[in-house]
Amino acid sequence: MTDIPVQEAGWEYNDVCPCDTQFIEYLTESNIGKLSSAVIFHMGPGMHHKVGLWAVEQKKVFVRSMTLAPKEILEYIRLATADPWLNSRYLVDFGDIHLLDKMLLPKFDFISLFHLGEISAQAFEEDYPGHNIETVLTIMSQRLSIGGEMLFYERSAAWEKIRMIIDFNLYDRYSYKKSNFKDLAVFRKKVL
Repeated sequence: MTDIPVQEAGWEYNDVCPCDTQFIEYLTESNIGKLSSAVIFHMGPGMHHKVGLWAVEQKKVFVRSMTLAPKEILEYIRLATADPWLNSRYLVDFGDIHLLDKMLLPKFDFISLFHLGEISAQAFEEDYPGHNIETVLTIMSQRLSIGGEMLFYERSAAWEKIRMIIDFNLYDRYSYKKSNFKDLAVFRKKVL
């Protein structure tokens, strides 16, 4: 069986990939404070844990993140040990998004999949039990609240390869409303 593609290095924050900063700006400008609470799924927290640390400073904003980098988990453990309050607003799981089952996920108001497709070759291996990108989008769409938003980074290394899959699955199939904020593609789940 093909192994999970563990990323040994972990990702440091740099200005070349400002998606997490743009996400925080977007959330701030979209008046997230007017919501009674907001639950966010954030794929790839980075060594900086920028989105999770921002959430802890907000009122009733909760973030669940997922990473393939053990060093990012270790940094989360260090941060959460030094500040136990962090655990009440921000959790980081180790795992591959291609293996997630919807039964393990609550409903989310925002889902950021900025690096979807960048490390996805394992999902196409015959002996790997993971889902393809279309199925990942379907699962995440099922876990997104009505009126919620799924965001992607248009400067991602995989954007050109997955853009048509995203458009077909979210815009065409599920009638999401598409907009942009800086380098982020924002898909709002249609209110029925």
